[in-house]
Amino acid sequence: MSLVTLESAKLHLRVDTSDEDALIAVYITAAEQSAVSLLDRGVYVDGTALTAAKAAAPGALETASAAYDAAIEAAQAMTDDALQVAATQAAENAWLKACVTHRQTMDGMVVNEAIKAAVLLIVGSLYTQREDAVVGVSVEQLPNGAEWLLAPYRVYA
Repeated sequence: MSLVTLESAKLHLRVDTSDEDALIAVYITAAEQSAVSLLDRGVYVDGTALTAAKAAAPGALETASAAYDAAIEAAQAMTDDALQVAATQAAENAWLKACVTHRQTMDGMVVNEAIKAAVLLIVGSLYTQREDAVVGVSVEQLPNGAEWLLAPYRVYA
């Protein structure tokens, strides 16, 4: 489900060879994950993928609900209080994650040019800054970067 192709990323990076294709592919994946995480919603390559995800979402939530009920029932049958608390918390965490995933899917959108541009900016940053620390160089974040491009599409839930 790549939102940005390797070819478009290489064009953005001005890379002509295939020597770093695997590395750039990792950066694309990381950039897309970062952008989607910031948006807090599902992002799909086209309307067909969005429609399919929304159609599957209620069933997935129903399955998660049944799993939650079974896990709570199993936890209540435990005799060790500490294990019962841990099992209950695990069931609740899984249920909450399923609810968040459902909301993100139902709030889903089709990728647009602003999201693609934001992903490319993140890819460029990852490609250029390959280390966690920069020594002896003045660095300043530019305004109107990836977050600025993504902000209008972000869900605040």
